[in-house]
Parts: sequence; C-alpha cells; structure tokens
Amino acid sequence: MALIFDPPKINYLDPQPFYPSGTAGQILQSAIESAEAGDPIVMREICRHLDLTPGAPYSHYESSEHLESVVAYTGLLTLAKWITDSTRELSDPRERLVATCWAYREWAHKHRSWFGFILPTSGRTDESAFAEHVQSASLAIAIPAARAMRDGWDTGKFATPTSGPTVFPLDIPGVVSLNVDESRTANALWITVHGAVVIELAVGIHDGWDLETPMFDWLLEAHINTHFAQRP
Repeated sequence: MALIFDPPKINYLDPQPFYPSGTAGQILQSAIESAEAGDPIVMREICRHLDLTPGAPYSHYESSEHLESVVAYTGLLTLAKWITDSTRELSDPRERLVATCWAYREWAHKHRSWFGFILPTSGRTDESAFAEHVQSASLAIAIPAARAMRDGWDTGKFATPTSGPTVFPLDIPGVVSLNVDESRTANALWITVHGAVVIELAVGIHDGWDLETPMFDWLLEAHINTHFAQRP
C-alpha cells in the first residue's frame, strides 16, 4: 500500500519537522497533544475532538500505528532541530559536544511525555515503509554530536578512540563519517547521556527541576574527560 503521509527527505545539516497541511496536519497535531499530555493516541478521540467522521483519519494515515509512528518521527526531528539550533554557533568541538548533550537533556525534560512516547514507539513502529522514516529521524539526533567528534578528532583535540567490540560505522556522504572505533565511542557517550536522562525522568522529576544539576554535569564531564581527553 502506498504511503498516504510521505515526508520529504531529511536534511541532516538542518533538520526540520514536517507538518502536513489541512486535515492531516490537524490530526497529527491532536495526536502530538495527546502524547505531550501523556495520554494514549486514540483515533475515535481525535475524531471527536476535531469533529471528524470515524473513517476520516484513514484517508491520511494507514492505521493508528502509522499515526503513532508519525508522532514519533515528528518528535525526533523536533528534538534534532532543537539540538542543531542550540549548537549551530559554537565552533570548539568540545563546547559543541557538551552543548549537544545538554540540549538533548533539556528537550527531554521540557517534553518528557512526548520523549517517553518516542522511545518505545521508535522501537515498535508499524511494518509499513514509514518505519524507515522513523529510523532516519533517530539518526538526525546523533548528527550534531558525531560532527563535533569528527572535528575534534580531525584537529587532534580529541584522543584517538581505542579498539573494542565491533559496531557499525556511521557514514553519511556530505554530512559525517565515523569509522568503527569512532562510532563505538559515539555510542558510549549516547548511552551515558540517554541513560542518565531516562533515570531522571523515571524518578518523577517535576516541572521545577533545576536543569543545572551538578550530577549530570559531573557525569558528562567525567565521561568526556575519560574518553576524549582533549589535548592542549
């Protein structure tokens, strides 16, 4: 079955969320509002909210699972844009890498329900071709950090990664290229940052939480100092 909702190719250097026009956009926005509120995405509730007939959403989305995937896709690109915009003006590789991690954490705290929705959804997307779009959007989040690492290694400001378990290299022509050892180091940083954020959100951090908490700062600095060891 041909995709009803088919977003344009992602520009990894300048990721932009794609919102369809008309009824399709209204349905997507209503679904995102449900995700932001921590509520399940239910087609009949969306129809009632938008005063649509029960079959109207299926003229734009293949299924409820497809709509969930689009919500995850849009959230991932919104997060990727947030990270990219937060680091765009920074030139020093270490500053960009640190800022990327903080931007990831900040967005997750500001949109914790949507962030929590994205994680399981991106791992259980429907079996249509849209699953590939979600995977591409997931990759967009990693690009700013990968490019900062690439610059740090190329300029000698970051220590050369050591060998270890095999992982897939990251190679996007015209955007960034990391070999196996570099990709492993990038994955380790992501696991550290993402794991810390998930733990914070899991223990019920409230709206007034201080994003300048020294624990996250200490964890991030310790990891970067250990694995990147910036040279003078």
